Amino acid sequence: MKKIGLLIAVEIDSLLKSNFVYAKTERAGKFNVYLYELNGQQLVAIHSGCGQVKAAAATEILISLYHVDFIINFGIAGALTEEIGLQQVCIIDHVVDYAFDTSEADGCEVGRHCEYPSVYLKTDDKLIEKVLQILPDLRKVNCASGSKFVSTPQEKSQIHRDFNCDIVEMEAAGILLTADMHDVRVLFIKGISDSLHGGREEFFAMFQKSSDVCLKIVMQLLEQDLIECLQEK
Repeated sequence: MKKIGLLIAVEIDSLLKSNFVYAKTERAGKFNVYLYELNGQQLVAIHSGCGQVKAAAATEILISLYHVDFIINFGIAGALTEEIGLQQVCIIDHVVDYAFDTSEADGCEVGRHCEYPSVYLKTDDKLIEKVLQILPDLRKVNCASGSKFVSTPQEKSQIHRDFNCDIVEMEAAGILLTADMHDVRVLFIKGISDSLHGGREEFFAMFQKSSDVCLKIVMQLLEQDLIECLQEK
């Protein structure tokens, strides 16, 4: 039986009202872990809370304690361009840890971890290809990730110009960097909760709707033949 890890930062209400077959809830450190069954597979969902540090810790728990075979992270994100609309669901191609900066110490460009060849951390091409076969309307994007809520159009536009990213959120870099240390694949599905010109008010108004839409997409994928692709190396 394969184990699917599902990492949720702040969108936990969407999961708790889902149609997944519930088994039980456990505690791992200070994290709640919800166990579900899905088409003969075990779904291990962890509620991390917001930010890269908590997301990285939750990722490590999924891998080292629950021994998941792969991880799906669904959640909300902000748009960095006019072309990305509210409730649009995106699949992440590259992640940039845009606030990471060791440039004065080692000469690496802002956003690049020196053991990687580029600021653009690559997700899994095979998973992306399979997802887009199932749901071709999903938009493939680059994601800026950092532990800060970005609300102003000026800052959003600057991140887009500096890193050629389409969306911004607070967990993906921590998840991907941690999973990559274990050679565990990650799929990122993100729903847009605030537009380029939207801020705090739009975020709170759209939070639940965008979360629900995003989880619905994840459920569609898991109920179809994405599982077969996830089981392949």
